Amino acid sequence: MTEIALIGNPNCGKTTLFNALTGSYQKTGNWTGVTTEQKSGVYKKDKTIKIIDLPGLYSLDTNSEDERVVLRYLNKNKPRAIINIVDGTNLERNLYLTCELASLGIPTVIAVNMYDELLRNGITLSIERLKNLFGVPVVPISALKGTNIDNLVQVVIKARKPLKSPNLSTYNAKTLIESRYKFLEDNISGIISKNKTKTHTATDKIDKIILNKYLCLPIFFCVLTIIYYLSIKIGGLVGEQVLKSFNNLATHIEVQFLLKDVPIGLTNFVCDAIIISLGSIFSLLPQILILFMLLCILEQSGYSARIAFVFDKIFSMFGLSGKSIVPMLVSCGCTVAGINATRTIESTKERRATIFLSPFMPCGAKMAVFGYFSYAFFNGNAFIASSMYFVSIICVAIFGLILNKLKILGNDNGGFILEIPSLRMPSIKDVWCVLIEKTKDFLLKVGTTILILSILLWLLKSFGISGYVNDNVESSFLFSIGNFVKFIFYPLGFSSWQASVSIICGIFAKEGIVETLHLIAVSPKNLFGSGFSAYAFMCFILLSPPCISTLITAKKELVSKKLFVFMLIFQFISAYIVAFIVNLVGIIINHLNILIFCLIIGIIISIVLLIKIKSKEVINVTKSKNNV
Repeated sequence: MTEIALIGNPNCGKTTLFNALTGSYQKTGNWTGVTTEQKSGVYKKDKTIKIIDLPGLYSLDTNSEDERVVLRYLNKNKPRAIINIVDGTNLERNLYLTCELASLGIPTVIAVNMYDELLRNGITLSIERLKNLFGVPVVPISALKGTNIDNLVQVVIKARKPLKSPNLSTYNAKTLIESRYKFLEDNISGIISKNKTKTHTATDKIDKIILNKYLCLPIFFCVLTIIYYLSIKIGGLVGEQVLKSFNNLATHIEVQFLLKDVPIGLTNFVCDAIIISLGSIFSLLPQILILFMLLCILEQSGYSARIAFVFDKIFSMFGLSGKSIVPMLVSCGCTVAGINATRTIESTKERRATIFLSPFMPCGAKMAVFGYFSYAFFNGNAFIASSMYFVSIICVAIFGLILNKLKILGNDNGGFILEIPSLRMPSIKDVWCVLIEKTKDFLLKVGTTILILSILLWLLKSFGISGYVNDNVESSFLFSIGNFVKFIFYPLGFSSWQASVSIICGIFAKEGIVETLHLIAVSPKNLFGSGFSAYAFMCFILLSPPCISTLITAKKELVSKKLFVFMLIFQFISAYIVAFIVNLVGIIINHLNILIFCLIIGIIISIVLLIKIKSKEVINVTKSKNNV
């Protein structure tokens, strides 16, 4: 099988080209660090051609884990040819890696991506001069639109020449790096003519607003609030109808089973453990899909990269850099992907800290839970759900500062280099593919983890030491488990056994929290004494150790068992402290009148005691004088 490798800088369009060539879908985004591991597929028009999508790198002299994947591949599996993808809008920076690839001696073709943008913006590219400079074929393409990519494959199949090494002997530079940049600087003007373009002008104008030091954070908070408002309001309304449909189906089946004298245990199993449980989970799907669609639009547009830039200065005060925000933003979709994205971080200490803190971000599953709580406990207030994002950022900053002081994570610190891409219109195709993939992932999780969890919960709820308990839940195994654990959460304001069981089930899948509350609580709202205790529960879910799949990924990336155990303890304690503070503030506010009354009584008692003490001192002084 002919093996062709895709190599280029981050955000040059490798994964988009990979998707176009193979007909598959891998996550793409208009920012660096989207691809963090090697992916492979076959060319959709010729199954004998294997395409390898490698993580982006700026240089072969690299430090980060994802870039070392490229070096390991090149050393172990020498491909038949290389497609060196370069971003035509950032040609000089991209061609530095091209200079280095010449040392590999592998047949190469240079693919100038985003060529359509160059033409649209009136920029002229001399294909012939670029071809003469490196001595290999040059093919202009648009990976996003699929322009000229089949021709690219045909050129690669026929390619026999490796890249020509640049002649650097005429440059009296101190280092090889300086020589290469001088070489490119001298030759780039003859290859491309840059003009002030409408697209760049529009990007610059928008950047002046969204990157303004006074406006950037308020705009970011407004964008997040709108995202969560739409996902909760629209998704909540659709989800409510989905839940009603499943409940009606359960009622209909229950009636039919009773008419046919089906045993009550089997009836409850089918209706409660399967139909109603699936209904509670599927009611979350509209919120999840809307959330992922809007987050994908942010990524595709290039806004996410700008958020990383904005938070660099903020995070640097707490021992992190803007490079940490990239995995954290990815974690807003899926924490597993976010932890994998930490491979772009060169600093071992910062990478470990980011793995510890990325689960603090509200992933899609957590946001579904928060959306449910906002809808059920806070009258659909979108600010409640969106506030979880702000809570997570504050906690990342505070606990990041604590982690920075701990020597257990290491001592090295890394810098932050992030390319700010041009703002682009999101691809409808990519957004649609995200929705398809997330739906598949959701259905896979429902069909495996969540359904098994639902059946297990029903069995524990329906059986006890005495056997089948039917509706006598307090005699069940599930009640015993929840009753045993609930005292741990008493200081946090949610000490019901149902809330405790839902937290345990959330370890397997965070969506299972909603399912559990629907299954074992007649009225979930009555499980919390106040809005503050419900909010404390949300904070605990936000910061406590994530689901099993995320934990497995974190353990793999941390390598050290000691660090993994420490991470679990650190996350649990962090969640406990924050939830306790929220509940304590609620107690103080809810009992403010009593508190003021107690303070007044305390002040009066203190004044009386002071007067008594002073009067005794006066009496004692008088007696002393008389004795003298």
